[in-house]
Amino acid sequence: MPGLLLTFTIIQMRNPKGGRGWESFGPDPYLNGEGAFQTITGVQSVGVQACAKHLIANNQEHSRYRLNANVDDRTLAEIYWYPFLRSIEAGVASVMCAYNQFNHTSSCHNAALIGDDGLLRRNGFQGYVVSDWGATHDSASDNANAGLDMEQPGDFIFIGGGVFAGLKSAVESGLVSADRLNQMVTRVLAPWYRFGQDSGFPPVNFDVQHPDGSGSLNLNVSVRSDTHTALVREIASASAVLLKNNRTATAGEPGGITIRGLPLTASRVKTIAVVGQDARMPNMNCNDMNECNDGTMSIGWGSGSNSLEFIVPPIDAITSFVGTSANITSSLSNDLTAGPAAATGKDVALVFVNAMSGELGIYVTVEGNQGDRNDLELWYEGGSLVEAVAAVNNNTVVVVHSVGPVYMPWSTHPNITAIIYAGAPGEQTGPSIVDVIYGKYNPSGRLPFSIADVKVIPLAVVSNADAALSQSESDYGTTISVDVSPDLNYTEKLLLDYRYMEANSIIPRFEFGYGLSYTTFDYSPSLMTWSGTSLIVTFTVRNTGAFAGAEKPQLYLGYPSSAGEPSKVLRGFEEVFLDVGASSLVNMTLSERDM
Repeated sequence: MPGLLLTFTIIQMRNPKGGRGWESFGPDPYLNGEGAFQTITGVQSVGVQACAKHLIANNQEHSRYRLNANVDDRTLAEIYWYPFLRSIEAGVASVMCAYNQFNHTSSCHNAALIGDDGLLRRNGFQGYVVSDWGATHDSASDNANAGLDMEQPGDFIFIGGGVFAGLKSAVESGLVSADRLNQMVTRVLAPWYRFGQDSGFPPVNFDVQHPDGSGSLNLNVSVRSDTHTALVREIASASAVLLKNNRTATAGEPGGITIRGLPLTASRVKTIAVVGQDARMPNMNCNDMNECNDGTMSIGWGSGSNSLEFIVPPIDAITSFVGTSANITSSLSNDLTAGPAAATGKDVALVFVNAMSGELGIYVTVEGNQGDRNDLELWYEGGSLVEAVAAVNNNTVVVVHSVGPVYMPWSTHPNITAIIYAGAPGEQTGPSIVDVIYGKYNPSGRLPFSIADVKVIPLAVVSNADAALSQSESDYGTTISVDVSPDLNYTEKLLLDYRYMEANSIIPRFEFGYGLSYTTFDYSPSLMTWSGTSLIVTFTVRNTGAFAGAEKPQLYLGYPSSAGEPSKVLRGFEEVFLDVGASSLVNMTLSERDM
């Protein structure tokens, strides 16, 4: 349907190797819920319909067309349903049902989820339910009477689909009532009028069947602008998480001049090494869904990916920014000999490494990874490259582009002065990281997941290094099933990521919500007051450092063990930008539902 954006993707990171976890906001239900609410609000504020997907418990790519997810009512309500509830509260136009079965019933004809008395409608959803491509099974009447309003177009494909080809005959034979058909039509058309798409809405001007731009439907309309590019660049910079910064500086002016660490001082840095294939231009010939990891990683692969036509890789942005002020030596591969050779003797070595995942699709495999990642290692021996460069350069700065947590056993190396987790930053990946590295943008991102530590397990306990890494993955409390038709029991219940680690006294290398700044902040004692059934938490944040920057206060709620809840859960966060020496009063509200 024109005017529909198939987002927001709610594929919570039940396991950190999950292929499409990067399309959402990590494992925490509150964070996903707020992300969904704000995304939907923004999309629909400009007259475009949003779609919340995929309902529900769609958390891995392996066997996604055949798996069944068994989730108890409490886990459903507190973990996987909450982001959809916030989507409804944002007024989302549509919800997409998932490929997987939920409690042994196909998601797209699961009346308990999508029927008139199902979870969606009971909680006020007034939009339409649409299937994923090929996610429908059985008859037209089974799906329509269970609550499916629209099926994605196309005939049966090998995984399903095409069932509404029989809808007309089902109505004519009385298997689907005319009232139900009218209800389906009303639900689909109502958002069209609600968002004013019936009048003055831009006509379709592209043809996805001809991505080369040919054909009469491709009008080659550009929607790009300098404002758009600047916003994409700012979002990427704001998302960067500073994990480590052992900065040393000269005395004198506030903050001094950086000698080692970040932000770099351009007038002091005269020789730079840029190392790693993740710094260079990506391969542009990886099918329509970016099904390879060859060059800088700006986004995962699959239907949630995007065109790389306008991407600016790190090496280009660094070269453009530095100009003639410094000499750049590059090794744009992960060669363990060439990388250290380029870094030796340089004022700073910038090492770019990555890890990627994506959508299963038509059983797509990238470097042996079938959607979900095989492990939490950096790709192409990235970890070894970091260690090799750090061995020869005492001012090594590591930039990690990744779809989720990766092991960082090298993070404590004394020659590694800074680590930036830059995630999947999009087309302005190069300019945005230059802004962070050189201090134009003070990093303020926070980890939306935990990064587990790598345990050193004696060989008497495990037989090889692979077993030791597998043991480290157990710190998350979940697994990816590679069975052909798995019956997945969500036995971890409410304990995902940091909740599981807290419950089992596991100390991660970097915890959920972690992130540094080039400046420092101080908090006053908090004051708690009641306003009706809500609790207001008030405190003051002060910038005590030498740089302007943004702080991200986070509010966690603790429960006694008798409550049967995790010992710590996220229930709020804010962003407070402060100039040097400035302070701000912050109010955070805990609603009755939050508690």
